[in-house]
Amino acid sequence: LLRLLRLVRLLKLMGLMRHFVSLRELKKLLMMMESCVKTLLWSLIVCFFVMCAWSLIAVELLHPIVARLAEEATWEDCPRCATAFSSVMDANLTFFQTIVAGDSWGYLALPVIEQQPWTAWIFVGALFTIVYGVLQLIVCVIVDSFAEIRSKDIDMIAKEREDEEVIEKAALAEIFEKIDCDQDGVLCFDELLRGAEELPELRKRLRVMDISRGDLQQLFMMLDEDKSGEVDADEFI
Repeated sequence: LLRLLRLVRLLKLMGLMRHFVSLRELKKLLMMMESCVKTLLWSLIVCFFVMCAWSLIAVELLHPIVARLAEEATWEDCPRCATAFSSVMDANLTFFQTIVAGDSWGYLALPVIEQQPWTAWIFVGALFTIVYGVLQLIVCVIVDSFAEIRSKDIDMIAKEREDEEVIEKAALAEIFEKIDCDQDGVLCFDELLRGAEELPELRKRLRVMDISRGDLQQLFMMLDEDKSGEVDADEFI
């Protein structure tokens, strides 16, 4: 019961996070994890079968060499090395440890390759197949799956655009307050001109929209929808 209550609290917390714009990246990460559970499951299965295939080869071809080197005390401080490829299960664990986890690949492989150079095809083949053929492919498939799901999620796209609109309006409201010198709630053309010259935030936005000083008069007329000769906050934002 206590675990169930903790799970409910976690779900409520995740629901509240949707309302915080500043946590947008975290929300995307959680959505990506949620949408890619099936992809991850199949990826693990594929990775397991690929490792099993290499493990079968390793048991037949590598284990006799490893056992002989172990008798010669090649790995005195590694009791497990002698049985690293003694069975398919042991070989799977060895490949997972040395390739997937990246734990001392050369410590076991190099003595074997030096003894029998042809075994490099097995070690290097397993390395490239699992790392670059399976693990990298898994990353690509996960990213592609999330991109496909995201492109079809109309609600999420609409919510993101609403959040962006809120941020943009807040920034414009702040600019309006800064260039409204007399604080009367409206802008005249001189205030807009002065703001374009002195306020970096407004100057950058005008540069992005490719609006020069000569275009400010036309911009002011477009903002002044009621033709009153002044632009209020609603018209400016």
